[in-house]
Amino acid sequence: MKGKNKYIIVWCVVKCFSLLSQPVCNNPTTANCSDVVGGSSRFYMTTNPNIVFTFSDIRDYYRGIELCGATQLRLKIDSNNINCKWKLIMYIDNNGFIPSNEWEPILYYGNTGYAPQLNLIEVKVYNGCGTPLNNGIYQIFTNNTNHDVIEIIPELPVQNLPGNCDGNHVNSAGSYLTHYNEYNFNIDYRIKPDFNLKLLPGVYRIKINFCLVEVP
Repeated sequence: MKGKNKYIIVWCVVKCFSLLSQPVCNNPTTANCSDVVGGSSRFYMTTNPNIVFTFSDIRDYYRGIELCGATQLRLKIDSNNINCKWKLIMYIDNNGFIPSNEWEPILYYGNTGYAPQLNLIEVKVYNGCGTPLNNGIYQIFTNNTNHDVIEIIPELPVQNLPGNCDGNHVNSAGSYLTHYNEYNFNIDYRIKPDFNLKLLPGVYRIKINFCLVEVP
């Protein structure tokens, strides 16, 4: 497929938010973990935060585009006491654009078609020990609205310690430096637009935000 008026470019900006940064993270008032903001814990993203999908060929629409390992998160969680527990979530953000289920438009290349919806993007999280919820499985933001959340490490009533590498959702103090496969998270992204969606050519943007949150 040729011609600029046939292109669809979707731009995903990946950001990391630490404790107390965003209301959607729902951080409690406990201080069992050393706060990422003022303490010694760290939240690293070692990859480019800008992810661009460009659909300029008919094969891209039918096969889709998959970006493997496009985001890598590394956690170092220090404790203030033995009760340190945390959760890790991601949520989608279209910068407050209305309708709340559509990507934010940056530029249109035509006037025929429909804007892409937020559930167009699929996200897969995995690591070497299988600790994420739905490890290695592509997921979508099922509510298809701004600030919809997908849990990576859910809020749990129990504390799972590192070292076993058995698929448990490790959620206690620890570090990628000593238990790499439990505190490192790889994220793939996939978009399969298909011609049946009749998308309006243009440039669109969303944000995928990652939140590390202490839990009581």
